[in-house]
Amino acid sequence: MIGWIKSKFNDIKFRNKLLLSHLVIALIPILLLGLLSFIQSYRIQIKELRSEAEASLEQVSNIMDYKINRYNTLSEFMVLNRDLSQIFTKDYEENYYNMYLDFRDILEPLISNIRLMDDDIEDITFYTSGELLGIRNNILPIGDLKSKSWYDGFRGRRWIVDGEKLYLVQELISNPKDSNFMVISIQHDSIFADLDNLSEHVAVYIEDAKQHVIFQENHEHVAAVAGLKVEESGDLSLSRSLANNGWTIHYNLLNTNAYANAMSIFQITLFVIILSLIITFLLIYVISNNFTQRIIHIKNKVDKVERNNLDVIIRSSSRDEFGELTNGIGKMLTRINSLISQVYHAEIAKKESEYNKLISQINPHFLYNTLSFIRWRAEKRADIETSYMVSALARFYRTTLNQGKNMATIAAEVQHIKAYLDLQLIMNDGRFDVDYHIDDDVLHTEVIHFILQPIVENAIKHGFVEAAASDCHIHIVVSRVEEGIKLTVRDNGVGMTPIQTAGLLTGENGGCGVRNVNDRIKLYYGVDYGLVIHSEPGNGTEVSIVLPAT
Repeated sequence: MIGWIKSKFNDIKFRNKLLLSHLVIALIPILLLGLLSFIQSYRIQIKELRSEAEASLEQVSNIMDYKINRYNTLSEFMVLNRDLSQIFTKDYEENYYNMYLDFRDILEPLISNIRLMDDDIEDITFYTSGELLGIRNNILPIGDLKSKSWYDGFRGRRWIVDGEKLYLVQELISNPKDSNFMVISIQHDSIFADLDNLSEHVAVYIEDAKQHVIFQENHEHVAAVAGLKVEESGDLSLSRSLANNGWTIHYNLLNTNAYANAMSIFQITLFVIILSLIITFLLIYVISNNFTQRIIHIKNKVDKVERNNLDVIIRSSSRDEFGELTNGIGKMLTRINSLISQVYHAEIAKKESEYNKLISQINPHFLYNTLSFIRWRAEKRADIETSYMVSALARFYRTTLNQGKNMATIAAEVQHIKAYLDLQLIMNDGRFDVDYHIDDDVLHTEVIHFILQPIVENAIKHGFVEAAASDCHIHIVVSRVEEGIKLTVRDNGVGMTPIQTAGLLTGENGGCGVRNVNDRIKLYYGVDYGLVIHSEPGNGTEVSIVLPAT
């Protein structure tokens, strides 16, 4: 994927690359700045929202604690009132008159005074199992209390929320055979009114000591925006326990307000980003267009040079880097135009000189050793072998000189290499074999002269360097292939490492014969032709040449 993107990018015009790259470079910091401003503003909004919610929760919990404590104090006052307690613990023995007096002089004035003191108290009801039943409408049997859905047999004092009803249930002092409870009915809003005025971005609910939800302020439109239940819709949750009745207030803070405020800031930032990009695009377009016009001018000139029009004049009056580059190319073109012919002919002369030098210096040691060997053999005895060697030597030098010509037929090259190998076989006591596979169709094809002998000499000299080596073979193959004529010299000698193979073509190994053959082939046939060497230590060497059939 990355490679495909690089390929497509490389195919884009330079002006478009310049425009695109500058836009990307300008776009990245602008977008990062916009994103950073949004995140930072969002965090600030959330922090402020949380701070406000904590302050609100603190205030609401303190107010509710105060109100609940006031009613708890009132309840304790009534429970600890000795006269009131005696009414529910006294044995009237059906003396209803005394009972009436206690109710008239004690209970009813007490209840009236309490209700006058607090308008939020709707009613005070007593539940008893004693003999006071039926005396007043606000005295009911204990069974009615036990039948309430919210009553679970608790003792002492308990705050009860039943729908929109709010009760403070207080157990009274009783005698051993009676159970008495006082239930104060309180207006619902007197305790929870402050929770109805909270921000629309705050959802609140209250749990009792058993973690039952007894109140919740359901901002349905806020929950709908968040797509969650009221109990789950807050991104931030705060809790505070009330000290006087075990309730816990839970705040769920919806982040929609903070998000909306941050988005408004981001929209302004986005507008600035778009405006900046438009201005940046226009500036980059003008600059890049002016910048690339000069490059296109140079390119058009170079294209003409590429089409072998070396008479193109490349010149610039500018003094900046592009002007210097243009004038430099112009000067270089003039120099190339004036030297190319000289270099080409000088290179040909050099190779011809090396070739003539190589021909004139065909291993004098080989010549001297051969002549000495012939003299020694002749002095020892006259035989056919000596005569054969002299004949082979004559053929070798005759084909080597080739009447001073640079080109020779495949047949002449094969005759030359056979004469050379005949002498080498006699001098080396025939310790290697030679196989020839020559296609008759290519015998009359002309190639440059003296290209096989240096390769074969290298195979004998370095391939069979081990004196004790046996079963040595040299295979010489000349055949026609699709590309032209292929000449191959293969031996089963010691082989070479990749470093030695590379050094053979550069002359670093000390000899220049193989390198000279490779250079001459490239000079005459082009750089696409030359020697191809495959060799591995211990597995021999194969040198192949593919030449065009002319």
